Amino acid sequence: MPTRNQEAVRKTVLDALMRKVEADRYPSPTMLDHIEALLTDDDVAEYAALLAERVEEDLYPSIPMLRRLLRLAA
Repeated sequence: MPTRNQEAVRKTVLDALMRKVEADRYPSPTMLDHIEALLTDDDVAEYAALLAERVEEDLYPSIPMLRRLLRLAA
């Protein structure tokens, strides 16, 4: 079980990475991997919405992005 300090740091890092992904039209797979490693059940819906925005913005969304989104839905 993480301490309150560890949870605070996890949330801070996650929020920073999510803001980067929100600002970047084509976020790096490495950044997305780091986000996914930090996700808790409470964070999944927000992250899925962010990925869905990226998919909706592209006429031809990337297959890896679609796979990430589908994996979250499973």
